[in-house]
Amino acid sequence: MSVWDPLRLRKALLAGVVALALTGAGTAIAWSASDSPTPSPSPSATEKPDKSQRPQHLHSESVVKKADGTFETLLTQQGTVEAVSDTSVTVKSEDGFTQAYAVNGDTKILKFPAPAADGSPAKGDDGKRLKRSEVTIAEIAKGELVRVTGVKSGNDATAHQIIEGATTGPGKGMGMGKGHGKGHGLGLGKLKDR
Repeated sequence: MSVWDPLRLRKALLAGVVALALTGAGTAIAWSASDSPTPSPSPSATEKPDKSQRPQHLHSESVVKKADGTFETLLTQQGTVEAVSDTSVTVKSEDGFTQAYAVNGDTKILKFPAPAADGSPAKGDDGKRLKRSEVTIAEIAKGELVRVTGVKSGNDATAHQIIEGATTGPGKGMGMGKGHGKGHGLGLGKLKDR
């Protein structure tokens, strides 16, 4: 027997195992060796979960490295407005987490029209879907659902964007992006130095 024969045997066995795994035969062999007579399909194989059952993002904090080499702590939060003034907004998430944000002239505040009674997007007299509008902090009221993105410095947080309205509930996405899949983890689009 040559020195190469055991190596060829190992290669052939490895190729056979890979072929079994790729064809699914390995799974069938594993099932036949188990106590269970038939495999039960996973829930994802038979049906997709209802969108309302998907996990909802409530709040997060992440640190990013900016182009100039400095670090910045980004905040996102979805919740109910607990307090609001000309210079701040306090938001409480469903799990009890509460954060106060400073509001300044750079804070972008968007309001979406309330959906129709059947849950579909609101439409104008011309039948076209109503779009979000930029508003002032005076149009945000206590008890409204909002989504806030901002920056944290020490214990202070400053809101960069407050979105009130249709984007705060479960849906196709998180409703924070500027579209076209260009978000960087928070749906904020391409971040600019602030």
